[in-house]
Amino acid sequence: MNRVIAPLLAILLLAASPAGAALAPDAPVLVAAAKRKPVKRKPARPVSGSSQETAPAATPATSPLVTPDVTPDVTPPVSATQEPGSAGSTGSPGTPDSTATQGSTSEPSLDFDLLTPEAEASKGLLDPDLQKDLETRRTMLKLHQGLGLAMAGGLTAATVLGQLQFNESFRGGGDNRTLLAWHRGVVIGTSVLFATVGTLGLLAPDPVERPFQWDTVTFHKIFMSLATAGMITQAILGILATHSYGEITEPKYATAHQVVGYATLGCVAAGIVTLTF
Repeated sequence: MNRVIAPLLAILLLAASPAGAALAPDAPVLVAAAKRKPVKRKPARPVSGSSQETAPAATPATSPLVTPDVTPDVTPPVSATQEPGSAGSTGSPGTPDSTATQGSTSEPSLDFDLLTPEAEASKGLLDPDLQKDLETRRTMLKLHQGLGLAMAGGLTAATVLGQLQFNESFRGGGDNRTLLAWHRGVVIGTSVLFATVGTLGLLAPDPVERPFQWDTVTFHKIFMSLATAGMITQAILGILATHSYGEITEPKYATAHQVVGYATLGCVAAGIVTLTF
């Protein structure tokens, strides 16, 4: 009994004292702490230095936001022609490698000239017969043009001489026939040139088929056809006027010869203008 009462009194006295008041708030905590069982915890495993170093490096690889750099496996291009003395050449510095020679023959040649003359560029593109006919036509038409201008000059001179002779014979000039011989000579020469020019124009080969159209060439042919008819008519009227010398019909033939002469000169001039302009 004394054993039980004595401790109780001691506790009561301790609680009533100032030291006991200071310890009173913590008493339930101490009691609760004394009633809890200690929790056994497993000791943490020590982390080695190598794993600590490799862990940060492994984290970016497993992160879905970071894409690792991938180096494509691409073989650099190899030049088909190796320079003398370069790496990989098995021969002497001045001798190209057999592999390089083999590769260069398979490549297309880039040795060409952009400034090739027109004659060489068009060589072999045309039919030889067609090309020959075109060259012949060009030569004949050049002669046609040159002789045509000379014929026009001669026809103009013949017209002027014929007009002067007409004034002398039929317009009170005393019937002087001195210019008649000059007029005849110029007319004969002009007629020969006219026939030559017409023959060159007609016989010039035309290997290219062209449809009919109203162009300058067509009008040139029309005017020169009229001039041809005028030249023939002039020749006939001139011969009739000469054979009727002193007769009443002579002035009529001479007047008609004069009118046709001017008309012929006008047709020749029109034919030249159509090709010039």
